[in-house]
Amino acid sequence: MSSSNLYLKRQGANFLSIINDLKRNRQAAADDLDIPLAQIEAIIAGDMDIPADVLDRAVRLWPVNRRDFMIIDDDAPAGVRVMRRSASEASSRVFARGGVPYYEYRDTAMSKLAPLRPEWILELVEVDDDDPASPQVQWNHGHFMHQFTMFVNAVNFYYMENGERKVMKANTGDSMYITPFVPHSFATRRGDAERLYGGRKGLILALTYGNKVAGDVQHELSALGGDLPPRFLLDTSSREQYCASLLRQQLDAASMTPADAARRASIADHRMSEFVSGRAMPTAEEYRRLADAFTVNSRDLMPPDEIDPKVVTRTRAGTPSRRFGRYCVTDMAGIRYLPYSKALLVDVEGPDGGTDLDVPLHQYCYNLGERPITITWRANGTTHQDVLNRDDSVYVKPHVPHGFSTPGARGTMVSLRVAGKTPGDPQRELSHIGAENIRRTYLEHSLWYREEKKQ
Repeated sequence: MSSSNLYLKRQGANFLSIINDLKRNRQAAADDLDIPLAQIEAIIAGDMDIPADVLDRAVRLWPVNRRDFMIIDDDAPAGVRVMRRSASEASSRVFARGGVPYYEYRDTAMSKLAPLRPEWILELVEVDDDDPASPQVQWNHGHFMHQFTMFVNAVNFYYMENGERKVMKANTGDSMYITPFVPHSFATRRGDAERLYGGRKGLILALTYGNKVAGDVQHELSALGGDLPPRFLLDTSSREQYCASLLRQQLDAASMTPADAARRASIADHRMSEFVSGRAMPTAEEYRRLADAFTVNSRDLMPPDEIDPKVVTRTRAGTPSRRFGRYCVTDMAGIRYLPYSKALLVDVEGPDGGTDLDVPLHQYCYNLGERPITITWRANGTTHQDVLNRDDSVYVKPHVPHGFSTPGARGTMVSLRVAGKTPGDPQRELSHIGAENIRRTYLEHSLWYREEKKQ
């Protein structure tokens, strides 16, 4: 099936799911939209696109948004997308800051399916000191995307922490994670570049990505607008206040007083008062009782184990490696509140060993070394292979069986793995829905009720 036909089939199934949710059958939908029943049937069957005037009418008449009818393109039908160094070089663009060329940007492997936006960035400005207040350093205002960065050669990483300007003297293999909207900048550290790296300028692989706030949440906040969005924020000043925020949210959602909750949970009023004010936290047993009182899971009332910093840095020299089959793996910078984001430096050793990796996340890999790395993967019942030379990159869909190998000495690559929309709470919801119905969540094929057959 061609990609255009597959798109129409998926769009038709999505259209049927929408009218099911709105409790319209095909005829009722046709009547609402003032079009022939045959046209509705053709849209659902995937035999035609949704005409613009029909879409306009649907959005005007029904409580739906235009984007609800849009389908995400699958630009990796074979499970993998490779971008060659030559294509990356062709995307080069240089941006100036402070009146001088500051960064050279290049694209690397990306997919419409994944939230990853990986960037190859060469630091064109060279500094002779580590002063975060250097006039040569041009700071940005921070950006919406989470950012993981791996450093190549001698790079100074400048960032704001609690209102103070700081600098990390980074070298090849070091890494950092930075929270959205934290101001930062990068520059080549001239002395070390000349002494350690043959004068080569600093380079970063800046892998930016949206997490759960990007997309639907972002659109909902925008639509609510005004002074409403800040009211969703939890107090992150301490674990006790975080817990208190979660409890107050459940109380408000259920229109329940603290005394009501305490009575339901068989907890003393003074203990409940301590919880909702942030003066104390429940015990494991008290969490269980409160969860029963609110008809939620205990995890919905618990703060994170630690309140994460906004910037995390890690050196390669200070991080132990581990063996995983043919691979030597070194963890890079990460953060607890992004549990489905994994940044790894991977040394590949040995000949083809098949498809020994099954990663449940969207994965981006970049060949950092001189040795070519072969990727082998299985998709649609077929085994594929491709060779990644230096500065080639690849995107791999979640759960596509794959493996990496080298014909001789070890190869080195960076692997960033991030969640799309599925892991976490959606994954738990899908598991509750069950395997027998999962296909219907994205490829609906029938009405929500059984129509009587004509005699």
